[in-house]
Amino acid sequence: MPKPNYNNKHWIRDNDERISDNRDRRVAFKQGRNFKNKNRDLSSAVREYLVDEDIDMGLGGGSGKNIRRSGGKKGRHGGGEPIHKRKLLEGPTGWYKILIPYGEKYEKSFLQKLLLDKLAPLPFLPVAWQSSGTAVVFYVDDYKTADKLLSLSHQVQLPNGFKLIVKVHPGSPAVDITPQLKEKMKLVMAKRYNSLNKALDLTKFHADPDLKNDFCALFKPQILIAVLDIIGNEIPDLEALSLNDNRLMFLEGMKKSINKLNNVKIFHLRNNKLRDISVLDGLSDMPIVDLVLDGNPLCDKFKEQSSYISAVRKVFPKCIRLDEVDLPPPISFDIAEEINVPETQKTFLCSLEGEPIIRQFLEQYYLIYDTENRQPLLQAYHENAVFSYTMCHPSGSLGKDKNSAWLNWYQTDNRNLLKVSDSDRRTKLLRQGQLSVVSFLQEMPLSKHDIHSFTIDLTLFTPTMICLTISGMFKELKSGHKVPPIRYFFRTLVIVPVGSGFCISNDELHITNATANQAKEAFKTPSLPSPLPGTAAPPSTPVASPVIQPVAAGIPTILDEATKQELVKQVALQTGMNWEFSTQCLDGNNWNLAEASAAFQKLQSQGSIPPEAFIK
Repeated sequence: MPKPNYNNKHWIRDNDERISDNRDRRVAFKQGRNFKNKNRDLSSAVREYLVDEDIDMGLGGGSGKNIRRSGGKKGRHGGGEPIHKRKLLEGPTGWYKILIPYGEKYEKSFLQKLLLDKLAPLPFLPVAWQSSGTAVVFYVDDYKTADKLLSLSHQVQLPNGFKLIVKVHPGSPAVDITPQLKEKMKLVMAKRYNSLNKALDLTKFHADPDLKNDFCALFKPQILIAVLDIIGNEIPDLEALSLNDNRLMFLEGMKKSINKLNNVKIFHLRNNKLRDISVLDGLSDMPIVDLVLDGNPLCDKFKEQSSYISAVRKVFPKCIRLDEVDLPPPISFDIAEEINVPETQKTFLCSLEGEPIIRQFLEQYYLIYDTENRQPLLQAYHENAVFSYTMCHPSGSLGKDKNSAWLNWYQTDNRNLLKVSDSDRRTKLLRQGQLSVVSFLQEMPLSKHDIHSFTIDLTLFTPTMICLTISGMFKELKSGHKVPPIRYFFRTLVIVPVGSGFCISNDELHITNATANQAKEAFKTPSLPSPLPGTAAPPSTPVASPVIQPVAAGIPTILDEATKQELVKQVALQTGMNWEFSTQCLDGNNWNLAEASAAFQKLQSQGSIPPEAFIK
């Protein structure tokens, strides 16, 4: 068969029929190419120009630009240079639709081998090859391959004498998840699953030979969701997943099915199109320890490796390997969910043996402290004792409550090391020695402590040293306010054995105002009720309860006559008994106020207190 004679091969118009026989073929050119019609639209002329040529310049698909030619007024047929095509513009997804007009007239194997040879050494992996009328349509996922295919248009002669025409546009086909497609996906995933390592490799999933006739790209959300459904149903114990080279831009499909990946610890996403670390936010429930992200645009946003690691660990705090490089171990408290945190306690005791000692010590200390005469506390301090205190106003409270917000008295001797930088003044504000400490305590405002508000932590208890902290509320008496202000204190005491008892060697005190809630709850514990007339009275000698002996507690040695009188007064006020029975009650309980009160309540509930105990 003689070949048609193309004297001007660039300007052939391809007939729809493309008949190749012995008849003479005529080349027809449309009229009006000199653009004499002034009403003619230029853009429509360009479109007609392209239709005549049957060359896809990508004007509608982003694959080309306006025609560029030379030759002045000679126009299209008047000489000059041929039309130059611009390179294919890169699409957002990285997928391209390839259309070959009249390709259906050739064997599929012939066309594929022809393109494979012309594209070498570039890879040629056509996906979803199908017929569209007389044309052939398929898709590729590589920009260089798509651009090379476009350049082959009108450059390759076919056996029938015609030129190969290739049209290229960015795009991908619509997806329909049919039961047949899902079964194919299951089979492909099954052969890619390593049951020994519980690992699934879905690298370049769409390019699998068993899926070459179907479009199964994971960047399509519906495809990714279908894959995750298969994982959830077939391999719920999956621990490693690779999604490398799948053109993923977003991970919305994964976020919706994250519960199917609860065991995945190794996650590879190399060479995708993830642009920001925030695309991983919805995956934070995955227990990731090994993550690969290199080859994604998001990696270029971090100038320093430390910032990159920090951003990743905000999403996956347990990650110890990133981009196949071991990371320094994260600083965290890795507490198993099944371990319950112990409940809070008002009192912590490192040793139960210390409880009776510190209880009696503190009861008697604050009994004396809350009197006008604090001199008996001399015996409670070591001869080389040290004392200091600090104060502050609660944040945002200064000036709001004129009745209790001011701590003027405490400001003068405030030994806050952040405010007192002068070393001489620091030394002066540190009270040293037994006399110096108690003299300063005597000068401090009169107070009334709420023992029921105390929180006590015994942190150290040895034969040679006791360390404890106390916090609670107290009223500041005779402060000039109509309503005594309620203060909050925190105190640290170091106690050492001296002779047969114990003494304070170091005392640190912090004072501030009680918060509104603290003040509301303070001093709510009622005093012991006064006995009703005619109730029974205690026996002449109250029953003694077991208490810590003075030799063990130490502090009873400081109970002089004045202190005992104060204790009797307290019991008389609380119980309503007369002075004689109150004295007997304390004496029978080793002068322990708490034990005496408990004994009174017990005997009163039994009706064992004689009526004469309340005669004054």
